[in-house]
Amino acid sequence: MSQEKRRGRKKHRRRKLKKWVKVSFLVIVIIVALILIGIFGFKLQSVTCTSDLDQFTDQEVNAYMSEQKIDNTLVFWFKSLIGENTPLELYEEYKVKLLSPSKVKITGYEKKLQGYIKKDKLYYYFDENGTILKISDEKIKDIVPVKGLEATELKLFKKIKVKDEKSLETILTVTSSVEAYNYKVKQYSINKNNEVTMNIKNVKVQLGKKTNLDKKLKDFNDMYKNVIKYKGTLNMKHASEDGSYTLKKSEEKKK
Repeated sequence: MSQEKRRGRKKHRRRKLKKWVKVSFLVIVIIVALILIGIFGFKLQSVTCTSDLDQFTDQEVNAYMSEQKIDNTLVFWFKSLIGENTPLELYEEYKVKLLSPSKVKITGYEKKLQGYIKKDKLYYYFDENGTILKISDEKIKDIVPVKGLEATELKLFKKIKVKDEKSLETILTVTSSVEAYNYKVKQYSINKNNEVTMNIKNVKVQLGKKTNLDKKLKDFNDMYKNVIKYKGTLNMKHASEDGSYTLKKSEEKKK
């Protein structure tokens, strides 16, 4: 092969190499640009919500998202799109609509609040895990008050801190278990022995400790329609083998 042909081939290879380098550089620049746009161009700044229970305002959902450091609209929306939702303690399930690079809309089913503790004229609403999800000066209808818990710290989006951890565990077990029966409970209370009482209609149901709770609730459900005709205290501190319990009436049967 002549030197002239060798030089020609070398020049051709150099041109191809330069072209490949340029293309590779361009691809890298585009990829980096897309990554930067994905990171900085889709900063979550606003969330609007539509839900079934309306327990949480848009402002509260925005505060929750900020606390959880959910700040990228593109990632948040895409995960919802493929069915891999980012876990949100406020919702049982939800869908996300991308409204703009900085704004999304959440449509979903809210997780029902389990109860509230009232302190210093504020209502501290908690979920089934004992996490405070809402603090308000307004009472939400159908959310049950809990009395007797000796809370030492009540912070938004944090689990309730109490003197006796067993007392919180007991209340959460009872409220979650009772929810399955759809009773209209007026109030839960717990004493220093971790014995729970729930008020339904004009009856104080002494459930005692959480031992044999399922049995007690099943027995109560069997006698529910008859018991709520009275005003008094139903002693269910200890599960009865035959399902019979003592009701101490405070007045005669209602007519």
